[in-house]
Amino acid sequence: MADARSKKSNEPFAAILRLVVTVAAIVFSVFGPFSSSAMAQATGNRATFPKNFDGYVHYATYDRGSSREEAFATRETLEIAKSGRPLPPGTQLVLGIWADYKLTGYFVMEKGVDWGLSIPEEQRTGDWHFQQFDTNMQVSRTAFAERCQSCHGSQADNDFMFTTDRMRAYVP
Repeated sequence: MADARSKKSNEPFAAILRLVVTVAAIVFSVFGPFSSSAMAQATGNRATFPKNFDGYVHYATYDRGSSREEAFATRETLEIAKSGRPLPPGTQLVLGIWADYKLTGYFVMEKGVDWGLSIPEEQRTGDWHFQQFDTNMQVSRTAFAERCQSCHGSQADNDFMFTTDRMRAYVP
């Protein structure tokens, strides 16, 4: 008799639990695709400014009239590039951007583990992400990192980098 009363007192709870599970399944099936897409976009750019930038080496300069770009990497990154090995996850490359002979900001190209998976395949640049920073090394919301990504896409044979030859030719 105690078992029958126990079953009857659990029936409303079980019914509510079934209802909650059903509603959750419906919500996930309707909104799940949107949330995973939004999540991919939210985590689509993971590049950060290197904390150890003061230890980076200036390995190349590209002058274009009053505009200039200066390329920076760690000594370890340059050694890996010289050896012909692929640059590993965790690599950060920095490009200083100058306009009218004044430093205006930086672009960072950073490689992570499986970072390319958050980007549609036709736009993917391996596992590299790009971000623009102002002269205070804060994320610049005025620039679109997609512009870097679209251009670097043409360099798949060079691990999506334009400066591989300069890295390998660098002499301290």
